[in-house]
Amino acid sequence: MILQRERCPYTKTELLAEIEALIMASRGLSVNAIMHISGRKRNEVLEAIDAIEEKYSSEEHGVELKNIAGKYSFFTKAKYASVVSRLRKKSVMDLTRSQMEVLAIIVKNQPISMREISDFRSGMPIGQVKELLAMHLIKRKRDKSKKGNPYIYTTTDEFLKTVGISDLSDIRKKEDISAENTEVSENVRNSIAQKS
Repeated sequence: MILQRERCPYTKTELLAEIEALIMASRGLSVNAIMHISGRKRNEVLEAIDAIEEKYSSEEHGVELKNIAGKYSFFTKAKYASVVSRLRKKSVMDLTRSQMEVLAIIVKNQPISMREISDFRSGMPIGQVKELLAMHLIKRKRDKSKKGNPYIYTTTDEFLKTVGISDLSDIRKKEDISAENTEVSENVRNSIAQKS
């Protein structure tokens, strides 16, 4: 639940610090959410976000502010990704070839059912899908329009964050994944490696 607080007069420095703290404490916030929580006007929030982005773009910071899927979050800069990845239990680079293939199929064809995924591959990819769900790269929901309400799978905002793109059209524009070749291209694999 997001609570709106009373707007109090802040200096510009305090406003920047407040919005920085909100973004840092969240898993990503939209401009509207920041406005609602802080009680600030859109132009104040956007000016603060621009200033924070500029501040964190300097070499003295190991993180940067990015807008992914309409939400602002702090991310480790690519330069420091390898050392930070040591903190994580399992990184995207640990995906097996078959998990990467299933992920590529889902990216290109979402929303897609398990049966439809298996049409691209031999056998049901139950284990691969479970691992991708556990890593929060994909999500599932019931398709009530089909008989039996099967699960359908789509990518998550976490997938977008991991790859470092704002939406799936960025991948589709580059034709990094094709229906004929379900392997993730070297460009996407390298992008995932840098971001994880």
